[in-house]
Amino acid sequence: MKTINILKRLTTLYFITALFAVGCSPEDGEQGPAGPAGPQGEQGPSGQNGTDGQDGADGAQGEQGETGTANVIYSDWIARDFETAGAATTNEQLLTSFNPAEYNLNEDVLLVFGRQNINAIVSNVYQLPYILTSQQEFYSFRVSSFSGGSSLRIEVSALDGGTNLYTFFDDFRYVIIPGGQQTTGKQTPPDYSKMSYEEVAKLFNIKD
Repeated sequence: MKTINILKRLTTLYFITALFAVGCSPEDGEQGPAGPAGPQGEQGPSGQNGTDGQDGADGAQGEQGETGTANVIYSDWIARDFETAGAATTNEQLLTSFNPAEYNLNEDVLLVFGRQNINAIVSNVYQLPYILTSQQEFYSFRVSSFSGGSSLRIEVSALDGGTNLYTFFDDFRYVIIPGGQQTTGKQTPPDYSKMSYEEVAKLFNIKD
């Protein structure tokens, strides 16, 4: 019986020792804190299998484009044809009529020019209103609105009260510059009334 009791005690001691060894295993210890992240690795060079390369630098700002001329309207040269054929103190001529799509009285710029033909190849062009001082003649124009449009008339008068034939100009032309038309993006449009016909024609590519 003593031998059996001794074996039982040895067996129990062995079992307790085994449990203690398993409970103290380093694999079952408490989780430690995470270490700091390592530094970012360098970007590898672009490959040759369709990978993107580096973006190029932006190009320099382009220059301002020239003035557009698509919306500018101008007439052919219209022959002088005053209502009164003989000499008169005042005279006038209906040049044309506009519908609202052609000319906006409140927004658009209207220029009128008179041309004096010296010969077949030489001519002088002046913007109206114009005073011919040598003959005391005043050339101007008037725009009148009516239901559905407006009319443009050439008006002439003798400044000294006399009677004249008003033959200085041979024909007339008008130019309509829409109110939104500008020469550059942020600059104020020029004063067209102070420009010569040659300057206006060059600016808007007007052909004779």
